[in-house]
Order: sequence, then structure tokens, then C-alpha cells
Amino acid sequence: MPNEVNLINRNISIHISDRSHWNLTLNVYNCGNQNMDIEHVTKPDYYIFYYVKEGKGYVTEKGATHRVEAGQGFVVFPNEETRIKSEYKKSMNVTWVAFSGYLVERYLGRARLTAYEPIFLDNEQHEVEEMFDELLAVSTTLPNRYCKIMAQLYSIFGFLLDHIRQDALPEAATPEYYLIKALDFIDGNYMEDINVEDIASNAGLSRKALYGVFKSLTGFPPKDYLIYYRMCKASAMLKDVNLSIEVVATSVGYRDQFHFSKEFKKNVGLSPSAYRKEILQDPSKEFKSPVEIVRQQFPVSGTMELPPRF
Repeated sequence: MPNEVNLINRNISIHISDRSHWNLTLNVYNCGNQNMDIEHVTKPDYYIFYYVKEGKGYVTEKGATHRVEAGQGFVVFPNEETRIKSEYKKSMNVTWVAFSGYLVERYLGRARLTAYEPIFLDNEQHEVEEMFDELLAVSTTLPNRYCKIMAQLYSIFGFLLDHIRQDALPEAATPEYYLIKALDFIDGNYMEDINVEDIASNAGLSRKALYGVFKSLTGFPPKDYLIYYRMCKASAMLKDVNLSIEVVATSVGYRDQFHFSKEFKKNVGLSPSAYRKEILQDPSKEFKSPVEIVRQQFPVSGTMELPPRF
């Protein structure tokens, strides 16, 4: 039987990517396990995966509070203040890994994980828990621990992408529900070549209906929101002098650098290079986008559960 398999795999060439492809380029900073007995507040400049092994608790990110328990995990996003607390007078045990990466946000978006919806679920076989346990175990074993840690972290990403959370349609969908569906789609796909038709299709609306929802609830059309969102992401990336304008343009969904520069100057008031120079000299002149105001009004999809008052 093994010979038959080998014969099938002979004389083949499978293209995976070319030199223009960027992978996750993960950088792992640290990992560990701890009991959380008191409220933990963090605002890192990197991502953190947490997996709840025991107990229950609450995670607050972007002003929305989510209940978590053993068998679930959550993502802490860069530069977002996150509050983590266990149930009253009880301990919550978590395993965690901190990391960064060029395309992490894109992959998390594809898995429908955002700062507004950061929770993910393990399966009945506890595959994710085993990956976290193995990641922690290999982190203490030399030599070559980094490669082994990376393998486990990539496996976690693979699981999340294979088990994308499916949101159930409420019995009576409101305009707010459809808006949040559209906003979540933009969060996870703004870096791709998407348009208003794509947003409407994902939200389950016609283009005309989507326009009506956006105008009535946000005050501007979906096309403008998408542009605002991309400009907001681009302005943040331009703070990193190691990223070329071309890379920034591609990372926010523009394949044509000239088109991106034209849109950026139209919406921000400066060319990308001029903005980078100005923001590095005076951070107070950072581009203010209406995107965050909208997201504060419509932060989460599904039901938001608040922690009890103690």
C-alpha cells in the first residue's frame, strides 16, 4: 500500500506561492500559563492568544464584554486596552502566547476574529488545548524550541481558519444587525479587492438596501465607509518607516500605488509620504477617522453578555 501512495506522488510539481507572497512572518515573544485571580488590564503592542483551561471569566475589549470559560480562547489585539477578570472569588487558569506578524490581522479577519468579536471555540476533541499545551511544553526544551513553537502557533491558526465561527441569523433581523454584519465583513476583508457588492452580498442585502442601512445609521454610504476604514489602517501603518508606500497600499486593498496615494491625499489631506513625515514629527496630527465612532455605536454582533455587579 505505501508503494501505491509513493507512485501517486511521483513526478509532480505543486505551486505554493511566488516571491510577491508574504506569509504570517510570525514573531513569538513569550508564552506561559497563569491563574488569574484579580482583574488584569493590558494594552500590548502585539497580539496575544489566550486559552482558558479552567474556570470562567470576562474579557472586555473595544468596550464590549464577553463571557469566557474552559474550552474557549480569545485574542488580545495590539494597542487595544483589554480587561480580563475571573468570576467573583474564583480563579481562571489560562495558557497564552504573545506574538506579532505582518499578515496576522488578515488571517484573524478570515477567521472572523476581531477586537469586537475576539472569542474562539475549541472542539470536542480539545485540539486547540493540546496545541497550546504542546506549545508551552516545547518552549522549555532546547535546542530548536523556536521552530517547534512556531509549528504549534501555525497549527492554531490553521484550526481557527478551518473552524470559522458561523453567526446565526436572528428571527427578526434589524437594520443594526445587517450593519454590524457589513462592518464585520469589512474588518476582516478590507485588505482584499472587495467592493460594495461584496459587502452587500455577505450581509445578505441588495446594494440598494445596504446603502439605505448605512445612510440611515451612519450618515454616509458604504463605499465611503470602506475608504475611511482603509485610510485609517493605512495612516496607522505609515508610522512604521520600515514599510514602503507600496506595501502599505497593498496591505489596505490597493493594488495600484498611484490610486492609493490619490485616495489618501483626497481623504487625509496629505500624500502618504508627507503624512508619514508629519506624523513622525508631531503625533498629535494623526488622521481622525469617523470609523471608530461608528464602531463604538455598533461594537459587536450577536448577544453581548455583561458581567454581574459585585
